[in-house]
Amino acid sequence: MASIDTLRFAVSRSNAGSSLLAGARRFAAALGERLALPVEVNVTYDYERLLKALLGGGAELAWMPPLIHARASAAGARLVAVSQRGGLLGYRGAILVRGDSAIADVAQLGGIRAAWVDKVSASGYLVPRLHLIAAARDPATLFASERFYGSTTSACRAVVDRDADVTACFLGGATDRASAQREIAETLRAGPELRVLDVTVRIPPDGFVVAPSLNAPDRSRIRTALLELHTRDDARQALQELLQAERLAPVRDDVVRDLERLVAHAADLP
Repeated sequence: MASIDTLRFAVSRSNAGSSLLAGARRFAAALGERLALPVEVNVTYDYERLLKALLGGGAELAWMPPLIHARASAAGARLVAVSQRGGLLGYRGAILVRGDSAIADVAQLGGIRAAWVDKVSASGYLVPRLHLIAAARDPATLFASERFYGSTTSACRAVVDRDADVTACFLGGATDRASAQREIAETLRAGPELRVLDVTVRIPPDGFVVAPSLNAPDRSRIRTALLELHTRDDARQALQELLQAERLAPVRDDVVRDLERLVAHAADLP
C-alpha cells in the first residue's frame, strides 16, 4: 500500500459541543503540522456514517465514541489512542432536565419522554439509560416515549422546548452535579435552561481510529503524532477545544476490558 499524501479526518455531528467544526479544524491543523501533511476534516451526519467513512475509504482517521470504535476495530480498523481527562481514561454522561423542572432526583422519574442523541452513543443514550433504569422505582413504567434526535444540540433543544422531559450528554472532566453544570454551561451554551439531574459512572474513553486501508508505517506515524500532540502549546489548546482532554494516551489493557463490558451491556439492551 502506498503512503498517503493527505490525511482525511472524520468526526460526527452527534458529538457534543457548540463549535464542533471549528474545534475539528484546529485539531486537524495541529495534527497536520506535527505530521507535515495536509489534514482535511469531514463531519458526518451521524455515528453510523462516521463508521462507514472510516471503513469504506472516506477517511483514514476518525474520532469515535467507544461503541463505534469497538465496531471499527472488529472490522479491521485500529484504535491507536484514547482521550485522557483529569488524569483518567474515560468520561461520564450528564442526565439533564429543564432548568425549571420540579424533578429533583432520578428516583422521582416515571412516565418520562426521553430525548436521546444516538442509539450507539454511550453518554447520550446507553449509560444514562442504564443509570435511570437502575434508579427507577418501577423500570417498567419509566419511559412514556424515547426518541433519537441525532445530535446533542437537537436532543437538548427538545427538552428546552418541552417536547421531552429528559436528555443526556457527554461530560469531559466533571464528576459531580455542580461541576457538570458548569461544564455544560460552557460546552453547550445551555445556561439556566438545562439542569444536571445526575452524573453517570465512568465510561470507557473515546478514541482515535485509523482505517484498515492504512499501511503499517503510516499507522505508526499517525499514532506517534497523536500521542505527542500534548507536548505543543497550540496542540494542547486544540485537544481541549475539541475533546475537553489534556492529552491522548496509549490504549491500555484495562481500557480494553472496560470496553468489552460496555459492549456486552449494549448487546443486552432492548
